[in-house]
Amino acid sequence: MASIIYLPVNNGLEERFGALLGIAASEKEIQICRSLGELSEMLREPRSNVTVAVLFAVNRKEVRGILSLGDLMADVKSILILADEDQDTMVNVHKLRPRYVTWTDCDPMDIFTVLKRIVAQYDLPH
Repeated sequence: MASIIYLPVNNGLEERFGALLGIAASEKEIQICRSLGELSEMLREPRSNVTVAVLFAVNRKEVRGILSLGDLMADVKSILILADEDQDTMVNVHKLRPRYVTWTDCDPMDIFTVLKRIVAQYDLPH
């Protein structure tokens, strides 16, 4: 099984969250995707076995891109980190049935704690 992190390039979030996310999933295979195309490819691979995803959507374009992957995300337990609490965005992201939704200005330890629990519960070997 694998966990993925969608962390777009050049947004400053890797310095803030990257190390903690790596520690939370330290004993599991973890892949970092830098673009929506890369994320889509990873989810489409028949042997990827992605069960857990942390998705940073720092603008509405990225939210729409993630939403377009809805069918591919059906069995993935996800954590969504958004830039703002826009009502339309919130309504739409809940269609993905995320396990946790938060914002980029949150305490990184909150995401660490949730990811560690999700990985422990869902990212199990066959």
